[in-house]
Amino acid sequence: MKPQIKDSPLNITTQIYESMETNHTNYCFIAPILPGGIELMKKWNEENIVNNKEHDEVFVDAGITREQVWIQYMPQQQNKDFAVACYETSDPEQSFKVLATSNKPWAVKFREHLKNAHGLDITQSPMQINEFIVNWKNNKIL
Repeated sequence: MKPQIKDSPLNITTQIYESMETNHTNYCFIAPILPGGIELMKKWNEENIVNNKEHDEVFVDAGITREQVWIQYMPQQQNKDFAVACYETSDPEQSFKVLATSNKPWAVKFREHLKNAHGLDITQSPMQINEFIVNWKNNKIL
């Protein structure tokens, strides 16, 4: 089991563990999905992430070497689904700072996407790095 971290300001939960491939931190967090946001996320991925050199350039500038995003469906709470995003980076705080301040056209579009799909404005309310509170590991060989 990987360490679980919680932070309340933006209702963000993270997982942090060292990547065995790059020795970077795998910084995971959740963000709410607004009504209609799932469709926006899927369209955004197809049009702005897959095989997009502008995306790659901004993420390299931010020190992010891998990005993964899932949708966590919450059927018991209508319109309360979450995006689960993981960024592999050696410095999550610096990565979010670059994403929030870059003037590159793709970064500007990315911030607009975050507002439209998730209601997040990272230029006005920067992503706060979460407090690490649990670090459990099963050391027994099964």
